[in-house]
Amino acid sequence: MSGRDLLIVAGGRREHASTRHRLRNYLPFLDADGLTYSFLEYRGAGLPSAVARTAGRLRLLAELALPARAHRVVLIQKLLLPAALVRRWRRAGIRVVFDFDDALFAPWPGDRPARAERRRRRFDVMLGAVDAVIAGSPPLARYAAGRASTVTTIYPSLERTRFRALPRPGAEGVVVGWVGAGASQRYLRAIEPALELVLGRHPEVRLLVCSARPPEFGPLLRERMRFLPWSEENEVAAVGAFDVAVSPMGEDPWSQARGGRVSVLLSMAAGVPVVAAPGGGLDELIVNGESGVIARTEAEWREGLERLVKDPAERSRIGAAARAVVERELWADVLYPKWKAAVFGERVRGLEG
Repeated sequence: MSGRDLLIVAGGRREHASTRHRLRNYLPFLDADGLTYSFLEYRGAGLPSAVARTAGRLRLLAELALPARAHRVVLIQKLLLPAALVRRWRRAGIRVVFDFDDALFAPWPGDRPARAERRRRRFDVMLGAVDAVIAGSPPLARYAAGRASTVTTIYPSLERTRFRALPRPGAEGVVVGWVGAGASQRYLRAIEPALELVLGRHPEVRLLVCSARPPEFGPLLRERMRFLPWSEENEVAAVGAFDVAVSPMGEDPWSQARGGRVSVLLSMAAGVPVVAAPGGGLDELIVNGESGVIARTEAEWREGLERLVKDPAERSRIGAAARAVVERELWADVLYPKWKAAVFGERVRGLEG
């Protein structure tokens, strides 16, 4: 078959973490391997109305009608395309791979049950229609394993060069930090009592939040908080300024299965110890008490934060172990061979260097 090697269909724009950490981070390595590719971003996500989202989806399907046939492999990220289209590509000899890092089988917070069930059925059909699946966490992979022929677990990747010259925490005080999307602030507010208790006991502790907007905290946390508007540059600058990072998460199936927890991985890459709720594969990635602290209850949140706030040596020990996990498993150059094998598969193994 003539044409390009790979068509990548991203589920969102560059500012979406999935697009950057699961797709764009690998483009330099494809270039270095001499593999040709096209990159297409779906721009319907987050549009304000159902009509606008439907129009965006139709535009995407129109854009895919012809270009896909000029590629050896099509990699689709999170988009639940018509199964008939996927099967038509496969009959034409095109390998189709599906990448996802959201629990598309579970209701979203506030989701309507009927809508969630329709999405789950379409998701199951998609898993069965493609040649291979790449899942963003072990819980997601376990779900896909019974429905797809081949499943590979790959955590989000991190760019090594972004963490070579980070700002480091200042000599005065201790900074507890959080990075996250505006919608995820509900998780941060859920641990406000633990944060208030620890900051109340330790006047030297400050809070740094990097997000789309300032969270709606009570008076104590508002007074002790510095807010940094989110950008790709600011999220790395923020974790470089943290002494301790926090990553709370909901207990619902959607939250627990979601893949990656990029904010946790960013902090680990900066050598920052993280107190995190379980979920998203962190249980398999972090050794509790060694390369991070897993907190399930309010008491565990208080104890984990107190332990790290009071003990610089403990912060250094756990932060160094967290960075070692990233060095071993999460840099884009480390993950690329596994990602490449999952994307191209046996059928085009000859393309691999």
